[in-house]
Amino acid sequence: MKLSDKIYAETILFPLNAISRDDVLHELLDHCIKLKYLTSSIKLFEYLKNDANAFNSASGRGIAYHYHTSIEINDTVLILGVSKDGIDYHAMDGLPCHFILLILEPMNEPNKHRTFINLFQDLIKKSNIKSSLLEVNSNIEIADIIFDWENSNEQDELI
Repeated sequence: MKLSDKIYAETILFPLNAISRDDVLHELLDHCIKLKYLTSSIKLFEYLKNDANAFNSASGRGIAYHYHTSIEINDTVLILGVSKDGIDYHAMDGLPCHFILLILEPMNEPNKHRTFINLFQDLIKKSNIKSSLLEVNSNIEIADIIFDWENSNEQDELI
């Protein structure tokens, strides 16, 4: 399983216009509706907001994750939002979040998000990748960086 199977130009929201966590959730969910993954987001927004209030969705190093199941989702959906300025998620390390990953899963597969979170963490922990992602000018460039990183990792594994 690869990030680029789920994160590609259409599922990357760049730049995020949001200035708060709630605004980010609305923007990411609205993008899901635009892409026809969802027909409505009112209940899902409340679930995600409650989860974020109970457990800080910021993992540190400028990254936040939101995930939930949905009866409308048949296959795991990832939406990546990127903010050059960053958004205050009250992260433990005090850093603003530049990368916000929304993962929606089908009701019968409620744990797939873990795989994608691990893959995304592997990508972001490379400082050159993280800085490259913040220097882009389009969602297509972000998708290309992810794709290139995956291909170079596959080559490294073959050697």
